[in-house]
Amino acid sequence: MKKLFKIVLFSVGMLFLQSCYYDTVIVDEGEVIPPPDDISYSEQIMPIWADYCVNCHKGAVAPDLRPSNSYNALLNGGYVLTGDADNSVLYHSLLGTNGVPLMPPGAKLSSTNINLVKGWIDQGAKNN
Repeated sequence: MKKLFKIVLFSVGMLFLQSCYYDTVIVDEGEVIPPPDDISYSEQIMPIWADYCVNCHKGAVAPDLRPSNSYNALLNGGYVLTGDADNSVLYHSLLGTNGVPLMPPGAKLSSTNINLVKGWIDQGAKNN
């Protein structure tokens, strides 16, 4: 009888432990916070290029996003329409929309970074 009790107790315990599981928690970025009023290209936008883009876009692949060339490459290369992010190739490349391939490939930037780039373009794409 004691052996049967131990087996039943063990079985119930295992069933109890098996019933506990963890669901995957999806973290929602929540509400998109508008960008600051005066986005700095050198302090806020160039670090995005350095972290996610320069590995590929360092001269051989257009646009050249190395610090000394990035601003001119974006504005003179037709990637940015000053004051109009919605019609800028750069903005669409960060979203992978409008027939423009997603950049960086396979790894969409955070909403915060995309929002900063959009805000910078909409604010006139200043070289500040």
